[in-house]
Amino acid sequence: MQWTFGSKKNDTLNSYRKDKESGRVIIPISLDKYDDVFDDWDPSPFKLRDIEDEFLDFIWDSIEDIPSHMEVIFEFSVPQPLHSEQKEKVLVSALNHQFDYMLRKNQRQRVKDYKEALRYFVIGILFFVISYTRPAESSSFFSRILSDGLFVGGWLFIWETFSDLFIKSHKLMEDRRIVQRFKRAEIQFVQRV
Repeated sequence: MQWTFGSKKNDTLNSYRKDKESGRVIIPISLDKYDDVFDDWDPSPFKLRDIEDEFLDFIWDSIEDIPSHMEVIFEFSVPQPLHSEQKEKVLVSALNHQFDYMLRKNQRQRVKDYKEALRYFVIGILFFVISYTRPAESSSFFSRILSDGLFVGGWLFIWETFSDLFIKSHKLMEDRRIVQRFKRAEIQFVQRV
């Protein structure tokens, strides 16, 4: 599919190569050593180290440049003298582990947001019920302020419910789609001289 109207996204997409066989978009990642992908501050052994945040930001930004219907390839280029199939397997395993972790974290956040939305909904309804069931003969100034305050508070809690269910959850769903694209991405290694 060709982009039209000379959009910025089209210009960005054209800066990427496509794999001739699969048509996937190639995201090139040049490494000086395999350790570049891992967090320098993590003292764990090579295969247990955390992935560098800057690397994750780079692939996140790169994949956002590419339309969601197009699949991608992460193409790591490493200097030929450092080529190691063992380290490549460890790197692929670490990336898959990281992507699984990101999906689990996203799911936990979604569940937390849904529980919070339910709690806000119940509190909002409770505030409405209290506001509407106050005795009619009790029309003192402070009683009226309390009733109106509960009514406004009820609306605020209902708004938070909708915010959690529709606004925050939309962002989490978008993030989940991106991480799922990471999981589907093919990982290739090329040697450079």
